Amino acid sequence: MVVDLNDDRPIGEINDTPGLHGFALAPSRGFSSNGRENKLSLVDPKTLRTISKVVTGENPDPILYEPQRAEVYAFNGRRESATIIEPKSATVSATIALGGKPEFTVADAQSGRVFCNIEDKNELIAIDTKTHSVIAHCPSPRGRTEWRSLRFQASPALRWMQQQVARHARQHQP
Repeated sequence: MVVDLNDDRPIGEINDTPGLHGFALAPSRGFSSNGRENKLSLVDPKTLRTISKVVTGENPDPILYEPQRAEVYAFNGRRESATIIEPKSATVSATIALGGKPEFTVADAQSGRVFCNIEDKNELIAIDTKTHSVIAHCPSPRGRTEWRSLRFQASPALRWMQQQVARHARQHQP
């Protein structure tokens, strides 16, 4: 169901999204993560019709649009990977091994990073959006056993993660 947020009324439905987990908006296109069919649907936001589908890893769950590099990230729960899609052509540009089951994600365009909690490892990872690689694995802070959500914009958690990434980079320099 699609809801008009100005007046909280339903305005339509997007069909053929088996196992829908999430939705990301890119300029002039939308993407749904369809967990039961291991695909993303490319959706026209004006007509709410599916234009095409893109094969991902197994069980795509969280999804986000990263505006700095104009890419869609689908995080695949059972495959423990991320599939990166170029929205204009709806093609896969990269696949990244994550080392665990992804749950929540957030992009930080200023640092060029996508952050994702890995729920079965109680850690947060940082992905470099330029190299499409995981650059840091950081355990949950202050003894937390798991991450519940990610709100990084101007938050202490973002500053903490940036410090962890910088420390990790210093420790692993050749």
